[in-house]
Amino acid sequence: MFLIFLYAFFNISYAEQPKYNNKKEDQDYQVIQIYVDLSYVVAPDGSNGTSAPLNALISHYASIDSLLKYKMNRHTAPNDWKGEINVYDWNNVKYMPTYKECDYSDALKCGIQNNHWTLKTHVVVGEKFSVFTQKLYDNKGRIISNAERTAWGKVRWKPRWKLTRIKEQSAFGGASKEIFEQWPAQIEELPPLITPYHVGQARFSIYEIKKSACSIKSCKD
Repeated sequence: MFLIFLYAFFNISYAEQPKYNNKKEDQDYQVIQIYVDLSYVVAPDGSNGTSAPLNALISHYASIDSLLKYKMNRHTAPNDWKGEINVYDWNNVKYMPTYKECDYSDALKCGIQNNHWTLKTHVVVGEKFSVFTQKLYDNKGRIISNAERTAWGKVRWKPRWKLTRIKEQSAFGGASKEIFEQWPAQIEELPPLITPYHVGQARFSIYEIKKSACSIKSCKD
């Protein structure tokens, strides 16, 4: 009889334990996964492709997430934002916890499938100026921030002149004269290159996200 009572007691105690509430956990803690997509570059002749040096810069600056954490805390103020930010690129996206096999040539579609944000970069290179634009999409494919920077080409003027000094000797002593020659200035046009400065500056805008990007309870109150 004692054993039956003890068994019943433990069964009742176990049944009264609260179940783990995944929904409540999601409301209090947000995990942000960001995939940095390969850049899309359009050349002056209309051809397109990507740039390995530019991709490395974009991935580097995207991984510096302190501005994003600051913005999330602004959205939840006076409460603290509780969560974590993990940044992935084409090298390590397979290690993302929510990763499933996907054709990342359409990174936005994969972002919706694999439940992550997607950072896309588009660059148009012109003869006089180049435009660097970025858009950050959430896991539902919505644009939550964007950035734009312009790189201007430069015109450098190089004066062309020559000064010749000639010394002469005569019966009356030494003498000298100067011959100054000048030609039209040489004009040198420097191409409008996207530099680390433009990529780094874009980060200040791309992490200026909308409040709707925050999914924890504090942002919904």
